[in-house]
Amino acid sequence: MAKSDNIRGVEKIEIGLPGDGVVGATLTTFAAVVLNSLTLTGSEATEETISTEQDDSYLTVNTGANPATANFKLYEVTGDSAVMLMGGAWDDINKVWSAPKTVPNKYLSVVITTDVTEGKKTEITFAYAKVVAKFDGNITKNGLLSLDVQLTANTPVSAASVEGAPFEIKFQV
Repeated sequence: MAKSDNIRGVEKIEIGLPGDGVVGATLTTFAAVVLNSLTLTGSEATEETISTEQDDSYLTVNTGANPATANFKLYEVTGDSAVMLMGGAWDDINKVWSAPKTVPNKYLSVVITTDVTEGKKTEITFAYAKVVAKFDGNITKNGLLSLDVQLTANTPVSAASVEGAPFEIKFQV
């Protein structure tokens, strides 16, 4: 991999309702991503080692997988965006977001676009991700409250039962 092919920086994160087994057509753009907050962990097999009487590690087999995940923090979250990410209700007239009584299951499309470096950018796409978001941080004169977002990749399935990839990385030129 050449130095120019590295993935670095975040230009924006787009989030919205998923489409029919694909990324949704209408996504909300978040450009104020907290510095150093984005992490991506790819899928990982879970394993079991089968022992014999003579050999404690006779055979190791895959028993499943942990899905890919991403975590990041956002500034400048609006009331409408809070409802999309965490549920609850937004009163636009009084500018009040009300938390839901129970935390809902949220499944959304997420597209992470890296900074354009030497004319190149990369998109990391979760067509159908389980999203858990919460306000997190200190409210001080030199700190800002942020929204902590955790994604878990799920397999997108269309109405025609066509399965897509849990997440994709598109390297662009």
